[in-house]
Amino acid sequence: MNHRPPRTPRRIGLGCMALTGIYGPVSRDAAIEMVRRALDLGVVHFDTAELYGPYLNEELLSDALGRGRMRVEIATKFGYRIQDGKIAGLDSRPHSIRSAVEGSLRRLRRDHVDILYQHRPDPKVPIEDVVGTMSELVREGKVRTLGLSSTDLPTLRRASAANTISFVQNEFSLIQHDPENSLLPGLLGTPVEFVCYSPLGRGILAGRSVKARAPTDHRSKDVRFQPERLAELADRLAPLWQIAASRSVPPSTIALAWLLAKTPTIRVIPGARSVEQLEANVCSHDIALTADEMAALNVIGGT
Repeated sequence: MNHRPPRTPRRIGLGCMALTGIYGPVSRDAAIEMVRRALDLGVVHFDTAELYGPYLNEELLSDALGRGRMRVEIATKFGYRIQDGKIAGLDSRPHSIRSAVEGSLRRLRRDHVDILYQHRPDPKVPIEDVVGTMSELVREGKVRTLGLSSTDLPTLRRASAANTISFVQNEFSLIQHDPENSLLPGLLGTPVEFVCYSPLGRGILAGRSVKARAPTDHRSKDVRFQPERLAELADRLAPLWQIAASRSVPPSTIALAWLLAKTPTIRVIPGARSVEQLEANVCSHDIALTADEMAALNVIGGT
């Protein structure tokens, strides 16, 4: 039996965070080329946030999309207080949400946001109050649909009692599979779509060299990128390397195909720092994994 995800380009989006330097420098021309190539490949979902840059990411995405910015689905996020270009804490107070959305609309040069996420839970603001403000923005036509990022099932249930939550965005990959034990089972039978961020383990599952990192590369703070941890992961991921080699595709293609085969309500938003990486990611929706391949990968994923 082959495990083929439905052929829906919308299920593979472009996570734009890497386009403004969080994993090392990317030239503006290269970033714009990637966004436009994504459009050529049929990608319609673009994920950004005011935090990325900060602010620069939304502006770059708008410039790259040009007149096509109204033909795509753009997701953005609020929830951080930003001072002097740095995070100064969480902030999901009603007036801060409104200010963030107005700023995003201005930078994106649109009259609405397709999907608005709370970026991170704010323990000082009840989720009911957060969703209440988000719902007002929907009624005003500034936002189409609502989502929560880095959340849990109890919070989602409280939020859903206040208004419809259409998307949940959490980290999910072959090396970060917590959602399989919590959120995903809770979403069965609901209309909520699960969006996987960092579906390639911040590059680890792409099989790229991790020895040389730019000083600005945020991954230097990730314990998974310490030499001992990387060596352990390399051994554990042997089935991924083997399946990719047998199919003559990059490991990233197989890692994303595994996620897409889990359930039709999963989307992935891998990032890319080159057109070649982008194309390998998008090719994942053409891969039908066999039952044996899924079983081998499930062992890595903890299922």
